[in-house]
Amino acid sequence: MDGIRGYYAYQRRLARSGFTGAVTLGLIFYALGYSAIAKGLVLGALFSVLSFVLMAYVLPYQVGVGHKKKTATGVAFVSFAVRLGLMAVPIIIAVKNENFHLWAAIVGLFTVQAAIFVEHFVVKRWAGPDRGKAAEGR
Repeated sequence: MDGIRGYYAYQRRLARSGFTGAVTLGLIFYALGYSAIAKGLVLGALFSVLSFVLMAYVLPYQVGVGHKKKTATGVAFVSFAVRLGLMAVPIIIAVKNENFHLWAAIVGLFTVQAAIFVEHFVVKRWAGPDRGKAAEGR
């Protein structure tokens, strides 16, 4: 059971760090007077985190039904379609509402991927062996 707890802790840490970074960057843009960019960035980041959390919760189920290929494929397809639909929402909102900057919303959709990149390549590589283990949750 510790493995799944570690998995969910890692997922929470990535989602939190990514969203916190996006909100911080959004606050900086807002303070500089770029409120549409700030709103678009945070909107995209919110849906990026939602998509990641959905994927993280469906993945153990997919692995559990892996011996049933059709069921696993169906779960994967539905999960992917729902996540794509989720990712389209901030783009549609930004296109229809000028209070949200379209390109900032698109950049915000890559928030979790940026958090994964930073954690894997920056924290683990250059923070040293002790800090790298702390980032892994050990």
